[in-house]
This record gives sequence, C-alpha cells and structure tokens, in this order.
Amino acid sequence: NKGKKILKRQNQDNHIDNLLAQKTVYSVAKNYQGLLIFITVPLPIIISIIVKLDPKLIDQSSYIFALYLVFAAIGEKIVEKIVERLKNIAASIQEQFDCEVLDIPTNETLNSLFIDKETIRRNSKKARKNKSLVQKVTSWYSLNLKDVKTNIASLLCQRTNITYDYSVRKRYKSTVLILSILTVVTLFLLSLFNDLSLQTFLIEVILPSIPVFMFAYKEINSNTESIDNLNHLRNLIESKLKDVNIN
Repeated sequence: NKGKKILKRQNQDNHIDNLLAQKTVYSVAKNYQGLLIFITVPLPIIISIIVKLDPKLIDQSSYIFALYLVFAAIGEKIVEKIVERLKNIAASIQEQFDCEVLDIPTNETLNSLFIDKETIRRNSKKARKNKSLVQKVTSWYSLNLKDVKTNIASLLCQRTNITYDYSVRKRYKSTVLILSILTVVTLFLLSLFNDLSLQTFLIEVILPSIPVFMFAYKEINSNTESIDNLNHLRNLIESKLKDVNIN
C-alpha cells in the first residue's frame, strides 16, 4: 500500500528533520529577502522624509539619492546572491525529503546540490525544540492517502506541493506589485511638498524609484515564469489523474 508507506515515512525522525532544516534555511532566506525589500521599497521613502524635514539636506538631495542608488544597486546584488544560495539549499533539502518519502529516484542532473546529514542536523537541531514548528511539519501529506494503494499516491503528493508553491508565489507576486506602486506614489506625493518641478521629479521620484522598478520587474518576472511552470506541471498531473479510476 503506497499511501500508507508515505504516511509512515513522512513522520520518521530523519524526514521530520529534513522539513525542519528546510524551513530553517528558508526562514533565513526570507529574512534576507526582507532586507532586500527594505532596501528597495521603504528606504527611499524614509530618505525622502528625512530630506524634507531637514532644510540643510534639500539642496543636497540629488547627491543623497544618487548615493542611495549606488549603494542600493550594490547591496541588492550581494543580498540576491545570498538569497539565491539559501533558496537552492532549502529546495534541495525539500527534494531530498520528497525523493525518500515518495520513493522517487534522485535526479542528479537536475539536483546538483548535495546536502549532507550534518547540514540537515545543524539546521534542524534548534527547530526540534520548537514543538509548534514540529507539529506543523508532522503529517505534511494528507492522511487520506492511506486509501491510495498505487503510485498515484506519489502523484497526489506532488500535486499538493505544486498547489502550495503556486499559491505562495501568486500572493508574493501581488504583494511586490502593490508595494512597488505604493512606493512610487508615496515618493510622488512627498515631492509635491517641494514644488514639483522637473528637477524635483527626476531627483526625488524617478531616481529613487529605479531600484524599486528593477526589483519589482525581476521578482514579478521570475515568479510569473515559476507560476507558469507550476501550472503546466499541475495540468500534466491532472491529465494523468483523469485516466485513473480513483475516488
């Protein structure tokens, strides 16, 4: 019975450790992602407010925003690389969990990042003490799988992963778009307090908005591509499920 085997395997200590390690690494990645969002979204607004409150800084606003643009570009590249690396580690741990629990052969061509047991233990050790977090990753897949005796159980689990990832990425994409629009609008409104001339508009709206536009474009484009891929995978799975006689 494939379904019962999956339900039994998923709650074994080593597999719970996989999920705890994955969540820990991804949580660190999200913290860095939050720093990246802070650099590109609220920071230019904060700088703009500080400039408006201090008359001495108004004449220096062009230099201030030019410096912000340089530091934001450098900081964004550094943090991006860290986030990308952490996400790859978290994804590899998750894939390792799925391959072992769902009894799927590891695809070494696609998953070239090997995660050793020491890395998993190091990242899951502290999380083990958090009972509520352990509870969240226990019984990750639906208990209804116990009635599915064939490999269709693995397919249903993969569909669960895809649907979850799809919904998270959709929400994130919408959030980035809304935050970016709000940032540009706020910068525009703040510049109105200083007689909105062409020079003011360029320095206080366009210049600090460049990192916002770059960040939003990159994140939205990347997530749109991932969403399309996930949707395609989900359609493939559902087309297979239609050919199966299953409740």
